[in-house]
Amino acid sequence: MKRLLLLFFVFVAFALSAQDAKDEMHMIQLLFGDDKDQIVNQFVKVEGANKERFQKLYSQFEKSRSELGQRKFALLNNYVKSYNKLNEKELDEVMIEIQNLNASHDKLMAEYYKKVKKECGITVAAQFYQIEWYLLSQIRTTILESIPVLNELDDKK
Repeated sequence: MKRLLLLFFVFVAFALSAQDAKDEMHMIQLLFGDDKDQIVNQFVKVEGANKERFQKLYSQFEKSRSELGQRKFALLNNYVKSYNKLNEKELDEVMIEIQNLNASHDKLMAEYYKKVKKECGITVAAQFYQIEWYLLSQIRTTILESIPVLNELDDKK
């Protein structure tokens, strides 16, 4: 519990002070202490020729995921900086964009699950999907815990 609280406060400080939204990679490093590639390689057990095929697919996935992650991180960073200045129309636009980015990420994961399954088998694909889902869930939870909630907005008006 203490570790989670510490990580939460470290992330909040990071999120609030970040000038450039690079990626979720910094957050993963803060939350788990390892690079994302190392975490995935420890979890996804790939042998033989499948290892090279998986690495190629995973690299493609990461490139697409990273682009989505950068857009989402920039959007959330801007939201944190200006949440108390947003009118309802602007807030709605932010919420719709967050939903679109979440849907795009979920669609990307499903697309690569199918590709990994075809190239490397169901077990590897399931491991890939499970670790990506876990990491994404942890990131989403950390973000949600660190941004202002709507009732806080009402208190500031």
